[in-house]
Amino acid sequence: MIDRPNAPQTTVMLGLPTLKPNDADYVALQVANSLLGGSFGSRITSNIREDKGYTYSPFSTIQTRKGVAVWYEQADVTSEHTGASLREISKEIKRLQTEPPSKEELQGIQNYMAGIFVLQNSTPGGIISQLNFMDIQGLDDSYLTDRVKNIYAVTPEKVSQITTDHFKYEDMTLVLVGDKKLLEQQIKAHEEAKKLK
Repeated sequence: MIDRPNAPQTTVMLGLPTLKPNDADYVALQVANSLLGGSFGSRITSNIREDKGYTYSPFSTIQTRKGVAVWYEQADVTSEHTGASLREISKEIKRLQTEPPSKEELQGIQNYMAGIFVLQNSTPGGIISQLNFMDIQGLDDSYLTDRVKNIYAVTPEKVSQITTDHFKYEDMTLVLVGDKKLLEQQIKAHEEAKKLK
């Protein structure tokens, strides 16, 4: 917890180490991330931005370096809704663990990911960036040639299994930057969220 007295917002970062690009389930992890928080139509974004109005631009991402990867959710939320935001993020993670997405919801995410991938490879710079990523991560050509096929191969049940195995809220590290007086009053919500089933 980093104190920023009288801050109107709290910067929330919540995450944990995760699968690396050369792991067999990495593409499925990316699909689960996009559905959970990594796209504008994701569940966490729909919840704490669209439904609750706690934040404007939440997002989750998988950040990779050579040999390591970290997943995290980040959001700048109104200070008084910090605890409520953590509770809702936890709910969305646990809901995806127990309720597979519908085929329609999943297909929307898969279409989005496949489209982004094609756009990323539409310029020489984009292709060089992909090849550089493959080189750093020790990936073979199938990472590119089979990517779209692998995205569409992910099933709703696989998304729930990946979320259960790799998005364990109770194991996540939480960083809060905001008004410590307000945060200390709300941190119990985070502790309670860890215990939600």
